Amino acid sequence: MILQHFKEEKLYFDDELVKNAWELGKKLNPLPLSPMPALNITEHTKAFVIELVAPGLSHEDLNIHLVDNMLVLRYEGNSNAFESVLTQRQWRQEFRMRPFMRQIPVHAEMVQVDQINISSENGIISIRLPKMPELSGKVTSIMPFSTN
Repeated sequence: MILQHFKEEKLYFDDELVKNAWELGKKLNPLPLSPMPALNITEHTKAFVIELVAPGLSHEDLNIHLVDNMLVLRYEGNSNAFESVLTQRQWRQEFRMRPFMRQIPVHAEMVQVDQINISSENGIISIRLPKMPELSGKVTSIMPFSTN
């Protein structure tokens, strides 16, 4: 397997940082070889907004929950999602949403958990996490999301 070969091959800059990053990636994304949809996290005056690129999906297709200061975004996959494409004579299939899971560490004490709003439009799933009233209207000096 190519990824296994890459992991075991000696690299020019082969140090603990590379090895640790590989292991951390496996812990944060336990689904084997699952593609990770890109996301943006932005801070506004009244809320933090997470945008996830998921073409063909709506927010209703995802399992989204906050547990132990971890925002979990999971898509289990739907074999019927691209059924119309599969019924035709197909020469090549490069696009389809595969199961994925994203975990985003969140400082839950900085957001109003009961006011989280989720929406989707044009392949972008938006998760709006309103700030606690004492933080609303100002940019925070503390990172609300872990960068690990």
